Amino acid sequence: MLLRYTTVLTLASASLQPPGLLLVLATIGWLAEVLGWRYFGRVLILLALSILYFFSTAVGARLILLPLEDRYPPLVQPVGGSETPGAIVVLGGGEVMQSPESTQETANARTLVRLMTAAQLAKQTGLPIVPSGGAPRLGVPPEAVTMEHILRQDLGVQSAIWPETKSYNTAANAADSAALLARHNNIHQVYLVTSALHMPRAVVWFRHAGLNVTAVPTDYRLDRVSGLRLDSWLPRAIYLEISSEASHEYLGLFWLWIQEQGIGGGH
Repeated sequence: MLLRYTTVLTLASASLQPPGLLLVLATIGWLAEVLGWRYFGRVLILLALSILYFFSTAVGARLILLPLEDRYPPLVQPVGGSETPGAIVVLGGGEVMQSPESTQETANARTLVRLMTAAQLAKQTGLPIVPSGGAPRLGVPPEAVTMEHILRQDLGVQSAIWPETKSYNTAANAADSAALLARHNNIHQVYLVTSALHMPRAVVWFRHAGLNVTAVPTDYRLDRVSGLRLDSWLPRAIYLEISSEASHEYLGLFWLWIQEQGIGGGH
């Protein structure tokens, strides 16, 4: 049942963000032309191609990405006083195969950047780390177990590590991490480490789970130093990927808002 639910959500998300949404739009335009509504159909096809081009450029990617990445500033130094967190929660961002011949997986680049940030913060504070992420598919270890191994063996973390191994999305990351932390000294204040574009949605879910969050954004997607240039208008696949990821986050925030209004049947 859970697998079916996550599959439906994945298909729906893919159809509502670039490039899936644009393919749907272009297909509707083509069908409209076939049915004789030529002007309407051509407008839809042209609109789909225009949006595809724009979100494939650095200009378009920055427009959709920066409001997410700039929501929470980078953490300059650990928090002190009464607001001091009691643990560091780091969210998994995916895995890759170690080699073509291997069935073993390791953290992808996104997860590795998050782990490096969490490890540095743990060395500064001595706080325990909660790597959060369940098994990406049946028959493989939970992502949190892989993250724990990298934190301990590759990044030299000496503080306690409490893996959260059941979650399958951001909402479950929050709920399952909160339950785990409740069993460890009833911790309610945490540092939350995840990608900057994912942080707005993650913070809301963790606050819904009853945790007070200090955001530690990392894994920024675009160069902020060089700014826009003439070649920023050239389409590239990497910018379409960024635009798609940002669209996914906006959809997630919209879905969260629907649930908060009671339309979606709860969290």
